[in-house]
Amino acid sequence: MIYQKNNKTLKIMVIPLPPPVLSLVIPVFNEGSDISKNLQTIISAAFCGEDKPMEVIAVDDGSSDNSVATILSITQTDHRIRLIELTRNFGKEAAIHAGLAAARGNAVIILDADLQHPPELIPQMVELWTRGVLVVEAIKVNRGRESLLSKFLSHLFYSLFYFFTHLNIRGLCDFKLLDRHVVDTYLAFPENQRFFRGLIGWSGYPSARIPFKVGTRQGSGGSRWSRFRLLGYAIDNITALSSLPLQIVSWTGAFSLLLGIIIGLISLWQKCQGIALDGFTTINLLIVIIGGTILMGLGIISHYLRRIYEEVKGRPGYLIKPRSNREHKQ
Repeated sequence: MIYQKNNKTLKIMVIPLPPPVLSLVIPVFNEGSDISKNLQTIISAAFCGEDKPMEVIAVDDGSSDNSVATILSITQTDHRIRLIELTRNFGKEAAIHAGLAAARGNAVIILDADLQHPPELIPQMVELWTRGVLVVEAIKVNRGRESLLSKFLSHLFYSLFYFFTHLNIRGLCDFKLLDRHVVDTYLAFPENQRFFRGLIGWSGYPSARIPFKVGTRQGSGGSRWSRFRLLGYAIDNITALSSLPLQIVSWTGAFSLLLGIIIGLISLWQKCQGIALDGFTTINLLIVIIGGTILMGLGIISHYLRRIYEEVKGRPGYLIKPRSNREHKQ
């Protein structure tokens, strides 16, 4: 770098800091009561007593508790931890994307802040990565304490997702290790509305899977996802990676047309044979069926139109709250 002052030219050599080998991206939402303890647990498990170059990126997704203040206080004593604060709650997918965009490591691991993703698997993930595996995925063999209805709905979602996309993500979660090349590829995807698990599976990079049992959630309260929110999330993810629902609408329309032609021919044949036509109930039933089918088809089409509308607007998927000058100096 060349610096000029008082007509004198000074050459200053700037030596960039080497990037950390490993980055941990941890989305945070209202984890203030346990985030300090959980971060220390994650770091201790990741280091395993070894002095590795590593960074921890905590992405706050619009928490309404003291999560931000707690993390900021930790960063004063542990400079491996960095905080990214989104301006509001944009959702976990946006938080993951913000963390990946800020990560500088040659490998990046994404895991939850509530310890349901066991950090003890991190050394095993890193070991597989050093052997040349570009994507290491943790797969759930036990979903913890869930009701029968939740397990059924989960099974239904994975079955429908595979039917529409031909991607098997059953048991997979956001707990993954990604090579730098995979991270850069993911960040280059142009869409704003993303399904992290689905896009990593769609990319087709060589991967390995590590089974794990879901741990007890370390935090306040249970799951923050209602069933209606999960339903919307499932529909968004299926339509994000498949256009098959649109094709089904076309097939249904073609089938309805064929059925109408058949019924019309039968009615015409009966009239030519002098058979009295008494199809009031049948006609009403067909009107209800066809009308419901049309409305369902319009609903599917409108969902895709909404996604197109959101993408065409070109708004960023998230916004990051700027740090004050005082915090920058610290």
